[in-house]
Amino acid sequence: MHNLGVGVGLRRQHFDNVLSTQLDVDWFEIISENFMQFGGKTQAVLEHIKSKCPVIPHGLGLCLGDPFSFDLDYAQNLKSFMDDLNPPWFSDHLCFSSFEKVHYHDLLPVLKTEESLDLISEKILRIQDYFKRPFALENISYYWNSPDHAMGESEFISRLIEKTKCHLLLDLNNVYVNSCNFKFDPLVEVKQLPLHSVIQIHLAGHTDLGDIVIDNHGAHICEEVLSLYQKCLRLMQRDVSTLIEWDYNIPSFTVLNAEVIKVKSLRLQCN
Repeated sequence: MHNLGVGVGLRRQHFDNVLSTQLDVDWFEIISENFMQFGGKTQAVLEHIKSKCPVIPHGLGLCLGDPFSFDLDYAQNLKSFMDDLNPPWFSDHLCFSSFEKVHYHDLLPVLKTEESLDLISEKILRIQDYFKRPFALENISYYWNSPDHAMGESEFISRLIEKTKCHLLLDLNNVYVNSCNFKFDPLVEVKQLPLHSVIQIHLAGHTDLGDIVIDNHGAHICEEVLSLYQKCLRLMQRDVSTLIEWDYNIPSFTVLNAEVIKVKSLRLQCN
């Protein structure tokens, strides 16, 4: 699998830095919906960075959790955008974000049942057939567990990937946040996931409110998540393209760049 090194999510607050600064960043991830069909400075920045390093689109609009709909207009726009960008893979979230054209503006967990498994597998297969490039699904953070689940998340993801041969975008901060809120060992959860299919890792910060931990991508990556990251790399026995997300209380690019250097150092310790 591709190993792009350590990247960051490209945010508008850092456009000028990206255009003018020597970076330690190996690659960028972009939110597809924030760049497709945009012109002006947004397009200029995208053209600049894609001439220098890989750019991976990460979407919010495929809505894997709604297996009954396929927004063809959205898919056509995304496909045209990716055909121009030509990324080695693209990704979206294993969640509900809309249903029957109602958009929730949130990432909601899917029901983990046999019926859901079959329906979502069919949708992923359709996505892969339509876009004709490698696709990765991302595990999300969640704050409620349905009593109707028939299996745990790791089993559900494993079986989805077995049925569809897609890849996993493993968000370790999400695993850690869920482990705090639902009282399980995050390393045990990671070990149960199909690590052979991991094509990318997400790292991020969160907010601990005491009785609940909120995944808000608004702080430095905590030491527990960084430790989990190193353990995960050792389990996989390979480096994996790693992305640092910071979407709330966005710092200066100098602070973000320092986070990249720190993660690169941790990767070297695993070799």
